[in-house]
This record gives sequence, C-alpha cells and structure tokens, in this order.
Amino acid sequence: MYPVYLLEDNPIQRQKFIKYIQNGIVINDANMTLTCAAADTEEFLQHYQAKLGLYFLDMEIKEDKLAGLNLAEKIRQDVPLAQIIFITTHDELSLTTLERKIAPADYILKDKGLESIKQRITDDIENVQEKLLSYTHCSKNLLDYKIGSRYFSVLMDDLIMLYTKKEIPGRIFIITKNQLAEFNGSLNTFDQDYPNLFRCNRSFLVNLDNATSFDSKTRQLTFVDGSNCEVSFRKNKELIKKFNRKNK
Repeated sequence: MYPVYLLEDNPIQRQKFIKYIQNGIVINDANMTLTCAAADTEEFLQHYQAKLGLYFLDMEIKEDKLAGLNLAEKIRQDVPLAQIIFITTHDELSLTTLERKIAPADYILKDKGLESIKQRITDDIENVQEKLLSYTHCSKNLLDYKIGSRYFSVLMDDLIMLYTKKEIPGRIFIITKNQLAEFNGSLNTFDQDYPNLFRCNRSFLVNLDNATSFDSKTRQLTFVDGSNCEVSFRKNKELIKKFNRKNK
C-alpha cells in the first residue's frame, strides 16, 4: 500500500478532503491508504515516514504562508519520486514551486469550489496510481539505499559492487561507474533483495554485468572501473560457469 498524507489546518476542509481522498481511493481501486491527516506540520512530521507515496499539502498553515511549501521541499529531498499535490488559495506561489524544484503533480486552487476539488483529487489519485505502478516496475532495475533520512537510487547498469570492511562493522560501501558512497546496512539484506547480484564472498556483492575479467587461479574478479575483489573457494566454480555464460 502506498501511503497518502494530508496537511490541512482548517478542520471543516480537512474532513471534506479526507472524505474525497478515501472516496477517490475506492473509485480508482488504488493501492493506497490514508496514513495521516494532519492539522499542522508538527503533527504531520510525527507520522511522516520518507516513503514513496502521495502527499496533499495546504500551502499556508497557521498564518505561515510557506509552511506547506517548506514541507514539500523536505519531502522532495527525502523521496525524489514522491507525488506532491498542493491544495491552496495561493495561486501566486505556483512559480515558487518551480523555483524550488518541487515539481508538484497538481496545484489545486480552493476558490474553484468543493466539487472541482473533489474531482481533481479523484483524477489525481488515478493519475498518481499509474505513476507509482510505473515507478515500482522501473525499480526492478534500480538499487535503493538510504543515508540518514534521504533515499537514493542507482541504476543496476551503473552498479559495480557493494562491500563491507571488518574494521567498520555495520557499514556498506557502494561503487558505481560514477560515484562512491557509504551507508549503514547489512550486506545480507541486499543479497536477499537483489538476487541478480553475485555474492563473491562474505564481504562482496557484485554486478557481474560490469565485470571484465576473472582469473580462476588467483580468483581475482576485475571490473570496468579497474576495481577488483577476491572470490572465495566455495564460489569459484559457480562464478566460472556464470562468467562463461555471460561471455558467450
């Protein structure tokens, strides 16, 4: 289920929007659930988890004209593919969303009337459902990891390896064709979640599509960027078979 968040400080409007969102989910048979309907940013952040989902945000909260905008900026940084929709009276701030690179999926003006808002919410849920399903499909070709509260995605075509160091337990190092990074995690989790990667030994999980050569005597596997790793005795024969199939 994709989470849906609502930020609206007007209690009457909040109740109406809750109903519109819930009805829109049912009408579109969307794989979504309304996770939070908050009256202010503090309440919102108490329930907020940085996940791919749909966010309906009022722009002005408790006389803070930019509260919703600032929150949207945080969400966009945390979850680059999050679907953000503003429901607001401030049409003059639409250009500000572009300047801050928030790229909302829709910008609903309250002065258009409740029926218009209701229809736009229903239509947006339908459109966002299609996008989220598309992202999920594409994610099979992505490796996702988290640094702090921010999520990152790497194309499998660019991934070279993940590895750990005995002297730094609980940290994973990632090498791609154009970046190096490190984050907290377990290599076993990635081994389970990404079966297309090859476990060379206890410390290395690699993308054989980016391997260029393998010396079965020294058990050294070399990659397109010049990096290498040692393959365990137990994995040696399995890798020879995989490497031969890869190069046929």
